[in-house]
Amino acid sequence: MGLLVVFVGGSRRDSGTGGASCLRGRRPDGGPGSGGAAIEQTAVHERAGMLETTLPEFLALAGEPVEFRALIRQVTFAAKRVAAVLRVAGLQGLLGATGEVNVQGETVQRLDEYANEMFVNNLLRSPAISDLVSEEMREGMHLAQHNKGEFALLFDPIDGSSNLDVNLSLGSIFAVRRPQDVLADGHGQIAAGYVMYGPATVCVLAMPRHGVNFFTLDPSIGEFLFTRGPVRMPDHGSAYGANEANAGGWSPKVAAFVEWLRGPGRHSTRYSGALVGDFHRILVKGGVYLYPADREHAQGKLRLLYEAAPLAFIAACAGGRAVDEANDIMDIVPTAIHQRTSLIIGSRREIDRLAPPRG
Repeated sequence: MGLLVVFVGGSRRDSGTGGASCLRGRRPDGGPGSGGAAIEQTAVHERAGMLETTLPEFLALAGEPVEFRALIRQVTFAAKRVAAVLRVAGLQGLLGATGEVNVQGETVQRLDEYANEMFVNNLLRSPAISDLVSEEMREGMHLAQHNKGEFALLFDPIDGSSNLDVNLSLGSIFAVRRPQDVLADGHGQIAAGYVMYGPATVCVLAMPRHGVNFFTLDPSIGEFLFTRGPVRMPDHGSAYGANEANAGGWSPKVAAFVEWLRGPGRHSTRYSGALVGDFHRILVKGGVYLYPADREHAQGKLRLLYEAAPLAFIAACAGGRAVDEANDIMDIVPTAIHQRTSLIIGSRREIDRLAPPRG
């Protein structure tokens, strides 16, 4: 099983290099911008394309601060350890459920526990981190007594862990914020990303001033090498993904939108039930991924801070957009760390049809 890491560097208020950004600024009314525009090739891409450039070298070329590079190193190190275990999970008894229920009211898979422990243990070693928020922990973890770091990391250690039982892809999602911005809107994210554990071992990294970039893991040296970038999400696609077993509980607006998607010559269905894998397909090929609210989950089921907002941030940096049916995910201000939301994300042409941009 391979490893795919997607990382998006955000608009740090006091660090990073200058220049154009693929994330839009504030609206004329003072509200946050709703989407993004993929960036063109920069001098960093030109230089990286001429050499065998590793992910840490790319971050250095991009002018990212040492502390931030150290944080990403710990995140990717934890992901590599999880990926190594996934390859032998069936042999080591990590398949199936533990019999316990987490803070979300969901059955805990053995792999959920292992991955959370792996991420927490590795992140505790980073002096750059002051706070951790995990799907698997009821409360956030404040590390100020150990670290005086300037970053908070919010993460879902394993999304789609039950898919491992049937050998499908799964992933880890994370967002980096300032500690004071943990409950800010999506523009309060400094960085966001995900790790997809699938047949390829590829790192996809995006930063507002350097766009979305692909890296491939060279197992002989254990490093991700730059292979393609900048990449943009197509303005429209030919596929959509949704669990249509829940269609009877969708709002009329979403139901009508999906009916339009299914129209003659428009979109086919591609859905695996794994959030990271389904979103990655949309990121690369365009289209729409939907996880809307329904009668049983009136507020939606995905978590805003460490699932929907990070993916919305990635989509915006690639030129796409994400909404909860009417509101841009990037504009939603959370009130709790485990707050849930509806998510419809993908190419701008499709998303704009469902929810026309405001102002």
